Formats: sequence, C-alpha cells, structure tokens
Amino acid sequence: MRAEKVIGIDVASESLTVSIYDGKVHHVEELSYTKASINKILIKPFINQKEQIVIVMEGTGVYHTRVAHQLANENFKVCVVNPLIIKRYIQMHLSRIKTDKSDAKLIAEYGYEHQRKLSYFMPKKEEQIHVDNLIKALDDLLIQKGVCTSQYHALTKQANYSKEAAKSYQRLKEFLQKEIRKLELYLDNYLSTYFSTHYTLLQSIPGVGLKISATILSTYGSFENFQNAKQACSFAGMAPSIYESGTSVKGKSSISKRGNPFIRKMLFMGALSASTYNPLVKQHYKRLIANGKPKMSAMNASAHKLLRIIFGVLKSGKPFEINYVRS
Repeated sequence: MRAEKVIGIDVASESLTVSIYDGKVHHVEELSYTKASINKILIKPFINQKEQIVIVMEGTGVYHTRVAHQLANENFKVCVVNPLIIKRYIQMHLSRIKTDKSDAKLIAEYGYEHQRKLSYFMPKKEEQIHVDNLIKALDDLLIQKGVCTSQYHALTKQANYSKEAAKSYQRLKEFLQKEIRKLELYLDNYLSTYFSTHYTLLQSIPGVGLKISATILSTYGSFENFQNAKQACSFAGMAPSIYESGTSVKGKSSISKRGNPFIRKMLFMGALSASTYNPLVKQHYKRLIANGKPKMSAMNASAHKLLRIIFGVLKSGKPFEINYVRS
C-alpha cells in the first residue's frame, strides 16, 4: 500500500531537520536530537497513522541509529538509505542549495517517489549492539597497540635514543595488551552466554575465530533477514563489480565496496587465516593464484568464499563439514 506521507529526516549529531511531505507540500521542522523531541514531533502526532507514513533518512555513520531505533521500536516504517543514493538523487535534480532543510526535503521526495524500492530498517537486538561495541573497541585497541609498537621500534633505531621515552612506550604497549586480553575474555564469555548455539557453529569453521564470530553475529545475527548468500555478500560490499561499456571499455572487475567496510576488513583478516587452515578456502585461493590472479584479488575472493561458508553453516544449523553435500 502506497504511503500518503513520507517524512524525510536530515540527521546531524545534535539536531534533526524533518520534512513531512504529501507529494505536493513540505512541512519542515527543526528539533533537538533528544528522545523527548522525537516523541513530541514525530511519534505522538503520527502514532495512529503508522500505516500511511514512511520515514526515510540517510545512513550517517552512527548518528542515525538512535532516531531509527526509537521510531522502529514504536513500529513505524523506517527506511535507512545509502547516502550515495541520496547524493545521486540530489545531483540529478541539479540542486545548487546545500542546507539541512533542502536535504530533508529531497530525502522526503526521494522516499515518496521510490516507495516500492525502499527496504525497512530492522533494529538490532541489544545483545548485538553490545557485541558490535565490543568488537570495534577491541579492533581500536589492536590498532593503537600496532601504532605504539611501530613508534617504539622507530625510536630504538635512532642513535642515542632516550631510554625513558622507550620505557614509556613499553608501559603503554603492556597496558594496551592487558586491556586487549580483558576484552577478548569478556567477549568470548559474552558470546558463549548469549549466542551459544551460533557461536559454537562458527567455531567449527577452520579460520573463523573470536573476532570474525563477533563481527558476523553483531552484524548478521543468524542471517534471518537474508534470503541467500548473495544478499549477505552485497551487504558487505563484496559482490563483484563489472566495468564495461560497448566494445572499447573493458575495465577490471573488482568488489563493489558499497557496503559495510568493517565487515570487509574483518573478513579479509579472517581469509588470511582461512587460506591456510580452511581446506575449502585454501583450495579456492591456490586455484585463483594458479590461474594468474593477483594475491590481493585472490584474498578478496577468499573472503567472499569464507562469508558464503559462514552463511551456509548458520543457515543450515549444522557444523562445518568439508565433504557436506546438500540432501
């Protein structure tokens, strides 16, 4: 059923600009980004019109998540659109104005014109959000430890370097290692407690460890919102992208990268391990290298293969088997 009104929201860190559009007229309001303001301006006035309203916003890093969750939890139809799509829509309209108000209007117009193409936002469970925070904090600490190690190494290669400065780097590195270990133990225990069945299934896959498991469970859950592995790969931006036009333009194919960059990063790191320890991924990687594929392309393809294996295991509910044949 076509919605009578579309509400476009331009999200900033401290404010929201809202355009209520009925296909002809915009009603624009600006409000502070608080639960009380969202409840007053967006929820209460439209609580009895949920079926006739669609709410559209851009996916802006983490800023959009609070308003999207609040509205979705009240059973509103919420759509979070890729920012690139909105950018192209604005360019198509040759807009020379760039303000929060104009963006909110164009987001509302895009939603009104393309209602059939919109997919509804599915809020994550609290446990998934917690795991997402943990794995990203763990990744940040590992990056900081790597930087600290490099700085220590560079310092100690200098002539007559400061021993006191070197000790400071050493203490920081030891502190980061302790925090990393604490987070790893906590995350492992949390996954074992709240995602026991799925965590056990993931651990049955050679090359899939704590960080990959946490990333998959926090992002995909058990793939309940994905019908096939192709959709899961597209969501991560790992689907093949072909660049051809006529007979003269034959660009190299590559992964699209129009998806979640953190998932791609973690799957790539997982593929480095899986290409050694997982027989299916190892065989796939070696075949690509033998056929002349560059190592980076072969590793990206191995990450793609690993995600498809993970999808199959969680969807089937059966542990990894190298000789598994679908009945």
